[in-house]
Amino acid sequence: YGELFGIPESSPDASPLVGGPRRYPILRDEYTMRSIRVDPTISMTGNAASNSMRSSRFSIGEAAVRMATKSLDIDSYDGTDVCLTSLRGLDLPTEEEWSEEFRRVQEMLSSGRGAQLFSASFGSVPSVERFSDWIATKWAPAVMKTYDIAGIRVGERPVYALVTSPGKVEIVWQDIVDFQSVQVGKM
Repeated sequence: YGELFGIPESSPDASPLVGGPRRYPILRDEYTMRSIRVDPTISMTGNAASNSMRSSRFSIGEAAVRMATKSLDIDSYDGTDVCLTSLRGLDLPTEEEWSEEFRRVQEMLSSGRGAQLFSASFGSVPSVERFSDWIATKWAPAVMKTYDIAGIRVGERPVYALVTSPGKVEIVWQDIVDFQSVQVGKM
């Protein structure tokens, strides 16, 4: 789960309102973030979004109860390791919505897409030589300009890209040693 929020129901502060009744009441997040999204845990590992996601205690508890009692309409409960994210929404998920979320996770895991963080389909490259030349002469110089390479005072840095043979591009890394450029590697 993400950053956990919500007050346990056994707490004396368990009220839907922040700070009690007011002229302009403010609802606690656990009442305004009732929608959910369930993902395979493996797809969230190392994901930048995983740092900003939040999970309601209520939703985590409800998912745990549904999994423990096997009340979800899914094929198997074996090895189901999930990550639950709470989203904005005032309505509690229905039984069918819970089952659909878990079915989606099972489909992702069974198809091998559970750990897939990025996917893009590309057409065929009509000329590998032209493509590698473009990478070395257009793309790499433009990308390297975006790095503050001149400000790096210590350590290696990418310096230029070079077409070494048809279809092969190397990015050369250099370091400054005694005020001299020294090649330290290629990628």
